[in-house]
Amino acid sequence: MEEAYNFHGYRITEDSQFVFRLRGIGAELAGELEKAAMECQDERNRLILSRLNRLVEEHPEIPMFKNYLSIAYHVRGEHRKAAEINKQLFREHPDYLFARINQANYLIENDETEKVPGVLGETLELKSLYPEREVFHHAELKSFLNVVIRYHAALGDLEPAEEKLDLLKELAPDDYVTEQAETFLYGLRLNKAFLRIQEQQKLKIEPEITKKIPHLENQAPPVFKHDEINNLYQFGIRIPGEKLDEILALPRLSLISDLEAVLQDAVDRYGFFHELDYNEETQSFALHALFLLGELKATESLPRILDFIDADGYFLDFWLDDHKTETLWQVIYLLGLNNISALQQFLVKPGVYTYSKMIVADALSQITLSHPEMRDEMLRVFTAVFETFAEASIEDNLVDTEFMGLAICNVIDCCLIELLPLIETLFERKYVAEGICGDFQDVQQAFDDPNRINVRNILPVKELYQHILSTWSGYTDKVKQYTNDFAEPAQPAVKVKIGRNDPCPCGSGKKYKKCCME
Repeated sequence: MEEAYNFHGYRITEDSQFVFRLRGIGAELAGELEKAAMECQDERNRLILSRLNRLVEEHPEIPMFKNYLSIAYHVRGEHRKAAEINKQLFREHPDYLFARINQANYLIENDETEKVPGVLGETLELKSLYPEREVFHHAELKSFLNVVIRYHAALGDLEPAEEKLDLLKELAPDDYVTEQAETFLYGLRLNKAFLRIQEQQKLKIEPEITKKIPHLENQAPPVFKHDEINNLYQFGIRIPGEKLDEILALPRLSLISDLEAVLQDAVDRYGFFHELDYNEETQSFALHALFLLGELKATESLPRILDFIDADGYFLDFWLDDHKTETLWQVIYLLGLNNISALQQFLVKPGVYTYSKMIVADALSQITLSHPEMRDEMLRVFTAVFETFAEASIEDNLVDTEFMGLAICNVIDCCLIELLPLIETLFERKYVAEGICGDFQDVQQAFDDPNRINVRNILPVKELYQHILSTWSGYTDKVKQYTNDFAEPAQPAVKVKIGRNDPCPCGSGKKYKKCCME
């Protein structure tokens, strides 16, 4: 007999024979029950139904045979028959825990949730349901917690459901019962996140974007000094490495001029390409040009690139998509390392799109992490930026609550804890989107997190392309698949594509990229 252990006021055993001894079941019948428990879940076993019906008839006093018969019908899709057996089980064996659990699940499935406390007990505590018992089996408690979580979820009571789920995760962290219980809360968490985002939207402050790119009628492509540049218009992220080598081998000054012309083409023919069906192979040229200018360390192109990203969100989303939050920081890092003042000026420029500034702030935080000797300079830069925002009024067209939330995440990443008093001032002025970085207390705690440092690698251009191809969804051949092994999902499985900047489905209210995605 395995020794029982303490778990939050319960004595728990994992002894496989415990329940049999509890009901006075001998070794021979215990063997039959163990065999039936396995076979009832095998839908290919054609003999199990007749065998279980016989065992139920021969041993009407043993509730487990009826429970396994119900499972066998359920596995085979005979849900009405399974429900009939469950009703019989609950009627004849009301003291049997799994009869109560099955009945509670039946009530929830049939919109009679209000009757569940009459089955599971008003306190929804297993030890209150069986006060005479000192020890419970691990499977009993985890199954009871599962149905209690489902009950709270059905009522829309997220907080008690989360509390019980925390217990279940501690009791059975890798069990399918725990995985199933988590699915009960998806809808509630998303709804909570949605409501929180709605509240945050009321507090959102964003600048009026000054520079909006018009849809011009120009269709004529530019004429480049080097014909090789035209390859940038024929390949997407899978551009062959030899094509990149050919371009990088061109004379530096004329090459930089051509690459800047590619960026200008993305502006001039934005309207033309916008009207076409999207094709990565023919519409990645601006991204290629940015990557190549970074590889060349074309510091003289920094003003041109800052001008390019100083655009409205529609323009940047069209040409750069997720690269604006994932890869473009590297270009700014490489070209701005020795021109920090230009990056600082960009961050305090009024009327600039949130994620344009985020590219630059990401680069500055990575410079801080990769060049410890520049920490004092970076502290002065972020101090000046935060002071400018704290002193700004709405009329200045500078205040951007989402950017400030992202920038605070940046200074947390690079451990600039000296900024906490300024950050507190920004929170007091309600200039920070708490949905991104949390509230001020969360920020304080984040600075104490030893795992907060987020150093990113600077990759040579061909390695950068390979990294994208090997890690980004849509390029990888291997797609992660998440499966569960319970016979009947508690609710239909719905695949939801979560964007990096969407609210996190965990219900925190933070953006996905700053929460569970990390």
